[in-house]
Amino acid sequence: MIRPNSIASPSGAAAYYARDNYYTADEGQAMSAWEGEGAAALGLAGQVDAQTFGDILSGRLPDGSVIDARQGEHRAGLDLTFSVSKSLSLVALLGGDDRIVAAIRASVTATLAWAEKNLVEARGMEGGRQVGVKTDNLVVATFLHDVNRNGEPQLHVHAIVANATRRPDGQWRAMRNDPFFDRQTVLGTIHNADLRARIEALGYRTEPAQNPIAGSFEIAGVPRATIEAFSTRSAEIRVALETRGHGSAREREIAALSTRVTKTPELSAKRRGSEWAALAVVVGFDARVLAEQAMARGEQQETMWSRVVEGVRGIGAKGMALAAAMGLSPRDGDPLVPERLGRLDPRAFAAAQAVASASRELSEREAAFERFDLIGAALERGGPVLVSDVEARIALLEKKGLLIGDGGRLVTPEATVRAEQAMLDLASLGRGRVTPVLNAISAAVRVQQAGSELGLRRLNPAQEKAATLILSSSDRIVVVQGVAGAGKSAALAPAAQVARAEGRPVLGLAIASTIAAQLKRDIGTDSMTVAGFIGRYQKILDGTASPTHLAKAKDAIAGAILLVDESSQIGTNQMASLIGIANRLEVGRLALIGDTRQLGAVEAGKPFEQIQANGHAVAEMPENLRARSPMMKAVTAMLNKGDMRGVFARLQSVTHEVSRDTVPERAAAMWAALPAAERDATLLLSSGRAMRSAANEAAQGQLRAMSAIGTEAHRFNVFDRVTVTKEAARDLRAYREGRVVEFQTNLPSQQLMRGQIGVVLSSEKGVVRLAMRDGSERLFKPARLPRNLTRDAVQVHAVKTIDLHEGDRIRWTARDPARDMLNHGLAKIEAIGDGMVTVSSLADGSVHELPRGDRMLERFDLAYALNAHIAQGVTTPHGIVMMSAGEPKLASARTLLVAMTRIADRATLIVDSGRNLERAVARNLGAKTSALDVAKSVPEKHLSLDGPLGARERSRDFGMEM
Repeated sequence: MIRPNSIASPSGAAAYYARDNYYTADEGQAMSAWEGEGAAALGLAGQVDAQTFGDILSGRLPDGSVIDARQGEHRAGLDLTFSVSKSLSLVALLGGDDRIVAAIRASVTATLAWAEKNLVEARGMEGGRQVGVKTDNLVVATFLHDVNRNGEPQLHVHAIVANATRRPDGQWRAMRNDPFFDRQTVLGTIHNADLRARIEALGYRTEPAQNPIAGSFEIAGVPRATIEAFSTRSAEIRVALETRGHGSAREREIAALSTRVTKTPELSAKRRGSEWAALAVVVGFDARVLAEQAMARGEQQETMWSRVVEGVRGIGAKGMALAAAMGLSPRDGDPLVPERLGRLDPRAFAAAQAVASASRELSEREAAFERFDLIGAALERGGPVLVSDVEARIALLEKKGLLIGDGGRLVTPEATVRAEQAMLDLASLGRGRVTPVLNAISAAVRVQQAGSELGLRRLNPAQEKAATLILSSSDRIVVVQGVAGAGKSAALAPAAQVARAEGRPVLGLAIASTIAAQLKRDIGTDSMTVAGFIGRYQKILDGTASPTHLAKAKDAIAGAILLVDESSQIGTNQMASLIGIANRLEVGRLALIGDTRQLGAVEAGKPFEQIQANGHAVAEMPENLRARSPMMKAVTAMLNKGDMRGVFARLQSVTHEVSRDTVPERAAAMWAALPAAERDATLLLSSGRAMRSAANEAAQGQLRAMSAIGTEAHRFNVFDRVTVTKEAARDLRAYREGRVVEFQTNLPSQQLMRGQIGVVLSSEKGVVRLAMRDGSERLFKPARLPRNLTRDAVQVHAVKTIDLHEGDRIRWTARDPARDMLNHGLAKIEAIGDGMVTVSSLADGSVHELPRGDRMLERFDLAYALNAHIAQGVTTPHGIVMMSAGEPKLASARTLLVAMTRIADRATLIVDSGRNLERAVARNLGAKTSALDVAKSVPEKHLSLDGPLGARERSRDFGMEM
């Protein structure tokens, strides 16, 4: 784990790091070292001299250069804290294996060297704005410590990165910190991969950590009970997390900071060692045995990976054995591993499979993804693979055109480029191919009449244009691009009524069941989810439908008007399927309604935006009609223009800054203090899941204290879905002990059927052992999951405990169509009695009595707060929005836009730093990526969308026959 922290001031910093070093009582300075090309350029080497260190942190360099502090006191630099897993510290310090300490220091050096080549930038100015200038050098002082703040064994290195780097012109300038914060995870993954390889080379076996963030690992053979006994610091962090809801890596960092205690350097190393040894005896752990065994294996140059291939004959078979041990399942015809089996040496084969698997996983969420994310995801696969192996493989794939890069940050698989182009080609097939419902003049008159009959206000010009386009175009696909709150439903309802009057079937579609249900209420027609619609016509799409089936389907839907709401949330593959069905069944209209400025699809791609850019007919609805107050009208207008400075200036009077870890509690307290009627009209909105969970618990606690809900708590264990891609579901990392696995498809070869649920007992050597609900145990092999499914084969859940009270507001986290309970649908707990829970829907007032043991009593969460993805499509009079600048991926312009455009009258913003949040959302637009956009940067001679990219040349280099 690597945690970056800014050193705001040099005052006292030098003395702190030099003094606060406990590796032994007398060797604090000896455990320090200068690192980096910048340090070498300044003539710095060996141990860190306190006076020189202090001068550099103050901006005074040994060559006489001075880093100019243009605004206030000079910023000293960054503390990159490299922490290793507990088992490494225990074996090194209790087992006396100093080789581990040396490996840790060497891995820090290697990781800093990678950071120098990839992350380091000086501050420069271009066109009046600050830019980064690549420099490839750092000045770093490292200090090795051996205890945490509770005096327990915890080896870690403070790498103090001075705020100084030499530009190509020879000038020393201040360094940009942002890349280190932005790349914190990939840095941690690179460090863990390098350190793991060094530890394995010493003769130790390793295994993934209990919570393997960024590829963290433990030494195999150190019992979990021993790790826990020496980890009271971890227990404190865990308790802090449990009080505010389990969160992300960032939430763990917040908890760590909020539970810090003062270190106790006065405790002698001898006394600490005696206490550690006594505790080891109590728990029955002898680290010396592990160390001696590892040393013996190390002398024989035997590693856990050499054991994997021992006795395996042939290069190809050895590569397959390594991949299997990594939990990967190589497949024939993988476009990213086209080499013949045996062409690559085993380690290169392992790296190739890791890159291919990582690419498949990232491709499920983004059409183009960051090169560094691909490196990190590949390294998380484990195995005898280092960052140099992964980078070499990526470079080879780019050279052969199988991965396409934009020359810098982004890469995309060639197959994804073709998929996007194929989707656009399908969309183009419908141009001029359908009979309009009415001509444009008649349609404009009729929709106004229909609106009047429905009791609506007169359609404004934009609404009339949208409804008219849907009825009058001769293209199969038309687009309604409307900002949030533009009154799109008011345009759709009259259009649907006119279409029905003209004998056209009308069907509403949406990505989520709750939005589909709302669409049905708004336009008065049947509706369903996009996934359900595609599933209904899957055989027609894949060509397996019989002629009778095809004719029957065409009779039912030919000429129909399909209205697809929130189309920006549809990914490339689903959009291609939707268009393919519409074309084959000769649908009369596929009207895509949405907003390119709002949150995009969870799946890869941004087809709604691409279809608009590809020249399809578009009706614009640019005015937000939802906003009623002057403030919200101004805010939404500025959000739509991308004026973040104006947004934050307008919200300044309603912005409250609090410490990062108290944002949810402050928001919940503010919400609970409102009068009941006003509270019911105010929604808590968060940027992400962790903050939502914390706000829900805080809001419930406030209501309970006020007696606004029942005082008696009833405990329920509910499923908290873990986000797992289809590719990740094939990997053992997803199946941690205690998690719940729910099967979504039949797996007859493994004797597992759809609907079955099991709890993970163990996962090793490619096999997950499950405790099923009927009391039996089953073995599940994730690598054998089907690859061609359009939906998830399994869902993985953590188990979360919720205390429920009468009067609580909940949100369903699964659907029960038979009882019209919808995923994300809201309900109220009316009563909790003997063996029965009574709930009422907040959408339609329907009441259900659920006996204890009912499936849906495991599928809910509190719903006082919603995060932005869930809230898209919701309208609320008032809202309290919670965001943190410390969550860079969640603090985006689109998240802020979605949250604020839910609100009609009054918004309140609770943040950790308004200034930093403004900077964060200005930098992070939250936009989806496009493979075709990346491909535009490739010279035309290297990329042809009409045929295989250099197929004959690739086949020769990869050893394939044509």
